[in-house]
Amino acid sequence: MTKQVQSFQAETKELLDLMIHSLYSHREIFLRELISNASDALEKLKFESLTDQSLISSGHQLEIRIEVDKTKRTLSISDGGIGMTREEVVQNIGTIAHSGTKAFLKMKQEAKSNPELIGQFGVGFYSSFMVADRVTLHTQKAGTQAGVLWESDGGGTYSIEDLARPQGTGTTITLHLKEFKEKDEEGTVPDFTDTWVVKDIVKKYSDFVAYPVKMKVEQEIQKDDKTETVIEDETLNSQKALWLRSPSEITQEEYSEFYKLLSHDWTDPLKTIHYKAEGTMEFASILFIPSKKPFNYDYRDRKVGLSLYVKRVFIKGDCEELLPPYLRFVKGMVDSDDLSLNVSREILQQDRQIVRIKKALTSKILNSLKELLEGDRPAYEKFWSEFGATLKEGIAAEAGVTDKLQDLVFFHTTESKNLTTLKDYVGRMKPDQKAIYYITGESLNQVQESPYLEKLRAKGYEVLLMVDHVDAWVATSLNKYDEKPFQSIMAENLDISTEEEKKAEQEKSKEAEARLKPLIDTIQEALKENVKEVKISDRLTESPVCLVSSTQGASAHMERIMEAMGQAVPKSKRILEINASHPLFEKMFKLPRAQQEEWADILYQQALLNEGSTIPHPMQYSQKIARLMMSVSS
Repeated sequence: MTKQVQSFQAETKELLDLMIHSLYSHREIFLRELISNASDALEKLKFESLTDQSLISSGHQLEIRIEVDKTKRTLSISDGGIGMTREEVVQNIGTIAHSGTKAFLKMKQEAKSNPELIGQFGVGFYSSFMVADRVTLHTQKAGTQAGVLWESDGGGTYSIEDLARPQGTGTTITLHLKEFKEKDEEGTVPDFTDTWVVKDIVKKYSDFVAYPVKMKVEQEIQKDDKTETVIEDETLNSQKALWLRSPSEITQEEYSEFYKLLSHDWTDPLKTIHYKAEGTMEFASILFIPSKKPFNYDYRDRKVGLSLYVKRVFIKGDCEELLPPYLRFVKGMVDSDDLSLNVSREILQQDRQIVRIKKALTSKILNSLKELLEGDRPAYEKFWSEFGATLKEGIAAEAGVTDKLQDLVFFHTTESKNLTTLKDYVGRMKPDQKAIYYITGESLNQVQESPYLEKLRAKGYEVLLMVDHVDAWVATSLNKYDEKPFQSIMAENLDISTEEEKKAEQEKSKEAEARLKPLIDTIQEALKENVKEVKISDRLTESPVCLVSSTQGASAHMERIMEAMGQAVPKSKRILEINASHPLFEKMFKLPRAQQEEWADILYQQALLNEGSTIPHPMQYSQKIARLMMSVSS
């Protein structure tokens, strides 16, 4: 096929600008990205050759080569990896042309398609344009004789043509380097054709890549009392898998660079967990807890999971079978000698060894988080601000880990400006307090001003303010902590009184019910379509009314969440509790029945607003409030 010129379908220049100024703070990272891509290509070829040995011919080198030419100002990275077909070149480099790219660039709206670009070949490859004004890519797919030559200056077009690669299977990327005048952060002008510069970058970023990164360098040798300069191959990286080394031999900088290679996050991880299991089950792993959420963390289609290796052979990235969903923020890898190299998704889901590895990793991560909480609370609070809501999901999702997770979760409370643990809360409980009290809602402001808190505040009882989006499920899964039961202050039969107080409240309620029975009956009749029962409240001290859920019914907060998720939830009638000591009811008692019914509806809608629900007919409510205001004598 003859040479063709094609146009990019995305805002390439915008992407390049974002990468240069936002994603990549150091130009030298381009080499790390290209070496990473080359290593991935070699891994894929090695894996494919397990079932098709013809893909690797005799003498084929699984290595990465770097060449520089000072005169032409070029730098080339070559590999003997899997290579690409013409269609794959268009698709992989065309990743940036996906419809979600513009949303990714501007981050102003949710992308229409999954823009999980960082780490895909397209963006890693395009880091080349941070240092080059023209890039050529020559590739040939393993098992074929057809090569493809791609070229672009990073503008709006690229050329592509069929051309056999002289070296055969693999890929060569040649960068025609820019002339730099401005200094980098070290105060020097980088020259990427300088052998020592290249060697330093490889050592810094890619020392642990499993394949040799080679380069021809000048070496001085002594021969017959003379010093001669010869050009020889030098392997620039150690090639030893980081996870197979002893943790005592590894620096935090090496761990950080390994994390960046795996995650394509340019910040250092918050915590590193290097774990080797030995005995009946053997595997090595390096796990990382990130410092920050990635921008696409909450995208539904975001890929999660660890990288799985078997005997140092890459098997699967984003292996979600290795960790439970509530630990999906963890990055890292696992290498096992006990698994088969021919691992399919179905086998992963059923393999007992995978289940055991998952259990061991989960336990190790939770123990490490507990150590972080107990040893460095500020760091743990930083973790919690990013991933706490995700970790909480485990309480609702897996009953078997609730006991461990209960010691790791934080909550806002009515008594503390800082987040608190359940252990801290129980330590502050009043001697006569019977339960751990909580309230759920959409925001702190909403629950902090809730009438449900009135009596508890009066008694000095602390209340957990559960406002994370997962707390509605978490609350239903928490039964006891330190033998103290959990109790919602929005449910019926709230028991916070002493026996003496109960007797006094019962007498007071009987008297109020007898006095206000006609009014209660009127309210009940007026609201029979919406409320299950109207009763005298013993939880309100200032507000006139509130709605409480029955012990069998779902809370109003849970109903709102389910509706937002598009799930039809049958509306459960709640109980309207009235504060009989509020002067409003004495005045209401003397009104004509028609006005009592109108006031009953106003109070019901106020109760809806107080619990965080929307009112069904806001215009009618506004009109009733206006009429009520007009009826007040001046």
